[in-house]
Amino acid sequence: MFVVGVLTVAIVMRAFSFLADAGAIGAGYAAKQLCSGVFVAQLPARFVMDTDVLPRLATVGPMPMFLDYDIDMTARHVSASMLGQSMIAQFRPNFGCTLTDDGTLEGQSPMQQADTLSQYDASALPTSKIGEPETTEEHQSVFLSAGVTSPLTAVINDAFAEPAHGGRNTLAVIVMHRGELVAERYQAPVAATNPMQGWSMNKSLMATFIGYQIDAGQLSLDDSVREMLQREGFSEKKLNQIAPNLSLEHLLSMSSGFDFSERYLPGDDVTAMLYQHGAMGYSAPLTGHINEPGKEFAYSSGDINTAAMMWQQSLGSEPYTGWVAHNFIAPLGLHKMVLEPDASGVQVGSSYAYLTARDWALMGQLWLDAWHGRSALISQAWQRKAVKPGTANNGEIYGLGFWLNTGQRRFPNAPESTFYAGGNSGQFVVVMPEQELVIVRLGLTLDESQAKMDQLLKAVLSIF
Repeated sequence: MFVVGVLTVAIVMRAFSFLADAGAIGAGYAAKQLCSGVFVAQLPARFVMDTDVLPRLATVGPMPMFLDYDIDMTARHVSASMLGQSMIAQFRPNFGCTLTDDGTLEGQSPMQQADTLSQYDASALPTSKIGEPETTEEHQSVFLSAGVTSPLTAVINDAFAEPAHGGRNTLAVIVMHRGELVAERYQAPVAATNPMQGWSMNKSLMATFIGYQIDAGQLSLDDSVREMLQREGFSEKKLNQIAPNLSLEHLLSMSSGFDFSERYLPGDDVTAMLYQHGAMGYSAPLTGHINEPGKEFAYSSGDINTAAMMWQQSLGSEPYTGWVAHNFIAPLGLHKMVLEPDASGVQVGSSYAYLTARDWALMGQLWLDAWHGRSALISQAWQRKAVKPGTANNGEIYGLGFWLNTGQRRFPNAPESTFYAGGNSGQFVVVMPEQELVIVRLGLTLDESQAKMDQLLKAVLSIF
């Protein structure tokens, strides 16, 4: 009886722990997505709830029925509660939304950083290389540039067509060829002026920022993760759990060997990091190693957030918002790039970047130009290195922050030289360097196979 009693208590405690995790993660997801969706992406709250929050929560059971939330349009924050757990996401200009459990920011708050973006007059920025959006309602039908054949209209429209059971939710498609925007379409309420979340496409941005610093001699792929954590105040006991040879390159290639799980379930490392941890860069190192660095490829948002800490250390006292504005937003003529931080002030390099579809396309064009050696921002050596297949076991599908079309060939109808930024819910910036093509697809597609990206790439390639 004693054993049965102990087992019963253990099961009950585990159930309570699961519910607490589920409540915190559900409340955190709702607060964060609503805050960023309304105040950063400037989308209607009802659309964000119905197309993003509620369908996502429903994947882990009857979670939506336990959700309560409030949007304070004056204070610009969102509070949400679920199963006794409460979370708040606060919006700040230039920093977007940051999630906390009580509305305060722990540690080095981004609110304490100088708002360096305020010195940039938007009217003084270079005109976008692909033109400025005219109205928020434009291009709900396909726009084609002069000289582009009409078959592309059918190709783009097909990418928006809903299957019988629905759920594709394509929101934006852009095609660029030889540096020119040749086709563009949006689905209401999204338009050319709405900054849209890239989710894990932020990883490719972070790799690019790090590449810039490597080109400038401010970082090296050989830089020690352990030494960075020591500068961050990691205790000797915690440092002893970090392999001495763990490098920045291991983090970017997803071969750190950390015992970090990325299954997106309540209690999972990645969901705890995104919705329960204030300093996300520590999340992966605190799990310890399950493999030697460089041995096994294991996709990890935790690795990239640790790399983001190394990048921000390399900036010295300069706030990352100002650095990005100087080195990327202004030179590229981007409309807007919102890179959201965690509660410690470090940019969430795994997940929280918002750019308009046109600006995502311009980033893709930067990567294409760098691959060809014609970018003034990123060296050809870095971009070629970033899209070289990894050497870890099963790592041939990934470079340094970029997915590749090698190995398993996710896109069998696209060239092997294709590389791309990819994110949750069907976000893609696909670069086909030899064909001089950049294709952007944004959406809220719960079943990512419904994005039908290989079909879209094949159809575009048949025209160009």
